[in-house]
Amino acid sequence: SYHAIYAVDAGNGKLLWKVETEKAVLGSPLLHDGVAFIGGSDGKFRALDIKTGAVKWSFDQVKGFVSTLPTHYLGNVIFGSWSNGFYALDAKTGKLSWEWNNGQANRMFSAAACNPVGTNNRVFVVAPDRFMTALDAKTGVVIWREKKDTIRVRESMGLAADHKLVYVKTMDGDLLGISVAGNSMDVAWKSKLKLPYELTPSAITTNGKLVFVPSHSGLLSGVDAKTGAVVWQYKISNGMVNPVVLDGRNTVIASTMDGKIVSLQF
Repeated sequence: SYHAIYAVDAGNGKLLWKVETEKAVLGSPLLHDGVAFIGGSDGKFRALDIKTGAVKWSFDQVKGFVSTLPTHYLGNVIFGSWSNGFYALDAKTGKLSWEWNNGQANRMFSAAACNPVGTNNRVFVVAPDRFMTALDAKTGVVIWREKKDTIRVRESMGLAADHKLVYVKTMDGDLLGISVAGNSMDVAWKSKLKLPYELTPSAITTNGKLVFVPSHSGLLSGVDAKTGAVVWQYKISNGMVNPVVLDGRNTVIASTMDGKIVSLQF
């Protein structure tokens, strides 16, 4: 929020603690092992004690602002910022493990809106420059980096339940399953969602059987996780669909940017 990070009681909404920041906080917190990891607009990325709000550590060298949910993988907290920077910080100490830059001069091409995916000792990212990149999770060295005119990736991605595929959505409204083991953008399957020009960065989630794909046109799609076949689609509104939340085995809760919340059973 504006110049602060808040924790409220989930049962009654009462304020538990508040941490002041120097500028607005646009990112979402990652909760892991009793710690809330969150980036801001003040050049800082913080690790806060979930119970007290006490600052366990603060990394003060972030260039640009952070607006997304970080990823925890192999002991690092990993995130991008709107300066074409991409960081891996030691989750216990906050020290920089490695940093990667995509080489772009325009900050609008930053890998800052996607939720990075960590698996198979790699970190995968997609960005508005339409590149998909696989980085060594321990060193940040590029394993492969690929851009295809026929596969216009942008910012929306997710990880399969068995960690064998990375899901990416294209600007042409397709969902792809990309192998995590290859040395290029190897497509295992392709799902034709028939979406219009697609830009929403919302993360893709799965329950192992279905893959839930948000869109900027208010349509939520349920796709078979093994084959890529479209099982169902539900039109919520005309607004962008945020990342969904799974509630049990057969219910998904979704919200849109125009203020609608739905609970869908499948």
